[in-house]
Amino acid sequence: MIPVAAVKSNRGFTLIELLVVMAIIAIAASLIGPVALNQYERSKATAEREALLRLLDHYRFQAYSQNRTYTITTTPNQLLIQKGQPLLDKWGEGSAGAGLSEAVEFEFLSFPQQRLVLNRHGFWAPDTIAWREGERELAHELNMELIESGEEVSNATRE
Repeated sequence: MIPVAAVKSNRGFTLIELLVVMAIIAIAASLIGPVALNQYERSKATAEREALLRLLDHYRFQAYSQNRTYTITTTPNQLLIQKGQPLLDKWGEGSAGAGLSEAVEFEFLSFPQQRLVLNRHGFWAPDTIAWREGERELAHELNMELIESGEEVSNATRE
């Protein structure tokens, strides 16, 4: 004969215990869920920002190595890249599609209207690009700093 205490220990969890565990899991998910979704969107925006900077570096290399000028015009959610000098006299006038090399769309970045010209030596005019990531306004210097060796050498020789 099997003792009664041995049979009771093999029965498992009660319904109340399962409901309490499910309620704790639901509360934890409701607290963590919005944070996880927000982080996911921020990581997508960061990935797009890095793609933008890689694209600008790519065209700087192309301009220098192929001795070519590029013009980048921004619209609210995309970059229009043209080979050569700007084709538009003023914003929105002229034939915007002529000479279009590439159009890159962004989902999480938005741009104010800008026109950037990349000369064949790899320098940008103007030298800053601006964009928005959600509520944040960001800008990036496109040209590297020039090193003035004369000033540094004169300071080093004085000491």
